[in-house]
Amino acid sequence: QTLFNKLEQELDSNLQMTAIISSDVHFLHAAIENRKGSLHTHVHHDSTIQPFLLPYEHSNPRLFHRQWFRAALIRAGQYCSSFEDFEDERLYIELTFLANGYSLDFIKYHIKRFLTRFNPNEQKSMNLNRSTYLSFRNELFRCIDQQKRDLFEEQQLQKNHQLIQLHYLFDWGSRCLFNQQFYQYWSTILEQDPEFKKYRLKIKLNTKHCYSSNTLLARSNNTYL
Repeated sequence: QTLFNKLEQELDSNLQMTAIISSDVHFLHAAIENRKGSLHTHVHHDSTIQPFLLPYEHSNPRLFHRQWFRAALIRAGQYCSSFEDFEDERLYIELTFLANGYSLDFIKYHIKRFLTRFNPNEQKSMNLNRSTYLSFRNELFRCIDQQKRDLFEEQQLQKNHQLIQLHYLFDWGSRCLFNQQFYQYWSTILEQDPEFKKYRLKIKLNTKHCYSSNTLLARSNNTYL
């Protein structure tokens, strides 16, 4: 009770906290349960919200939904403590995309990319099952922690004016190969110029995508403000 009182004092005045005793709780789309003395977590879906809906994006919905697909799978891996719950959430995500007109090939392709990205053993393709799920989650959390460290490093570089960001138009093709070759050329240039190298600059490539006709047809809500 002392912990809850202290937490309530630190909360914003507009927020109110209610303490209850229960075997399960829902918070920020996460369900936390006490199952016979063991902590169990999974993704929670609000029953008052219509299921199988994708967020609306007028500028480039296909790109946005690809990113949302990956983010939803990452959230499932973070929240679901058991393989069975992860599979249920994965099925829910797949049904959501099928219900919104995306093909089964689209889903299979991005599932494969997701499993490849968080495969703890790069030398062997992942067969995600009950026995490999723990190592998969460990790799997922490791990658997320690394991403946070990279973001902090990028913020420090930007603060010290050592970060150069370049944008280029990308429609279709091997973006990873282009980026890899660019960074190789960049490293070669730095090695050949010691005077330039001492500034310890870092370059980051960002892509600008070709937007669909929805960009021209959809009207922003800001028009009415």
